[in-house]
This record gives sequence, structure tokens and C-alpha cells, in this order.
Amino acid sequence: MQYYILKKQKMFGKVEYETEMKARRGYKNISDAIQKKVALETLNEHDGVEYIIVNDGIPTEQVIESMEHDQERANHIAKSVNRGEL
Repeated sequence: MQYYILKKQKMFGKVEYETEMKARRGYKNISDAIQKKVALETLNEHDGVEYIIVNDGIPTEQVIESMEHDQERANHIAKSVNRGEL
């Protein structure tokens, strides 16, 4: 299972998601993804930017707990990234 970090930001009233540049290949375990997410959040200087951990389409308990109300949208984007559509 692969985990991805999505960058969520609100621009001009719309929410946009993108795969974090340094994490396009994903992470093999949740603990690595969490460490990278914490580092990104710590270094983030921009308002309105969040980082979300998603997996390759099979939610785990830890991932579900870390997601907010936009979990379904984030999983859809991760599947698209996995298929090479994004």
C-alpha cells in the first residue's frame, strides 16, 4: 500500500489539491508519511495550506482518523495519481 501527501489550498474561493512535489512516489508505510506531513506543516509559511495523507484507495483506521470532511475527495485524487491521470 502506498501513502501520498496531498497539498490542499484554497485559492480564489476554490479548494485545490495537488500531490506534494517531494512526495510524488508516495511512502510505503504510514509512519513515514506522517513524519513527512509533520515536517511540511512545520515548514509551511502560507495561510490556507493544509497537508492530507491519503492512501492508494483502501482507507486504514489511522488515515481515516487523520482526514477531515474532505476524505472522499482526497481518496479520489490519490486514485487518479496512482493511475497516472494527474
